[in-house]
Amino acid sequence: MNEPSAPCRLRVVYAHGPQLQYISHLDLIRVFERAVRRARLPLAYTQGFNARPRISMASPLPVGMAGERELADFYLTERVPAGEFLSRLAPQLPPGLTLLAVEEVPRQGPSLASLVRAARYRAVLPAHYSLAEVQQRIDELLQQAVLPRTRRAKKGRPTDYDLRPLIQTLTVEPGADGPVVRMTLAALPGATGRPEEVLDALGYPPARASIVREEIILAPHAEAPAGEAGLPEDVGEVPEESGDFAGEDAP
Repeated sequence: MNEPSAPCRLRVVYAHGPQLQYISHLDLIRVFERAVRRARLPLAYTQGFNARPRISMASPLPVGMAGERELADFYLTERVPAGEFLSRLAPQLPPGLTLLAVEEVPRQGPSLASLVRAARYRAVLPAHYSLAEVQQRIDELLQQAVLPRTRRAKKGRPTDYDLRPLIQTLTVEPGADGPVVRMTLAALPGATGRPEEVLDALGYPPARASIVREEIILAPHAEAPAGEAGLPEDVGEVPEESGDFAGEDAP
């Protein structure tokens, strides 16, 4: 069944803070949907008995991780200027979600998820690990031609794969709370690098590191054009009200 026309598609850049790092992907959609309703913005919905909000995430953020520049597309039933959308939606979001920018993108363009190519992460290790030791482990890992790993699938059998080609960059630098490992990992269909697997390959327990996704990298032709709206300084206080609404990613 064809979806109803959505004449406006807005790409939102937002920060997903530690206050909401344990919220699920579907619950995040519900939070956005409720905020859009309170802002009285014309959000589009899918057709059918179980209509769903047309909010499409670039890449679901793993539970337990914060994100500094996450991406989502909102489909609207009528055109709303980017600046107006931002100023109306920002005050309706709960603590932990902060709008950074909004831009209008071609409504018939490729899906946001299909444009994702890589992601940058920052992992802060416990302070008792020395910078020199971490650097040595990184050097040894990057010298490997192959890093065979096994990924546990949610359904079906475990999958064997090579982690090495998924690591685009991997560095370490000093930090106030411990060594900071920075990495850029490929994020392609069937070939997505995960920061916790890189830490495990380095010999560090991922559960003891604080991991943040700094940025999602899109295909070059999808870079934001000039004229995106930034958050005005006079946006009102963010309400603490929260609640549940059904919804899921529906590009």
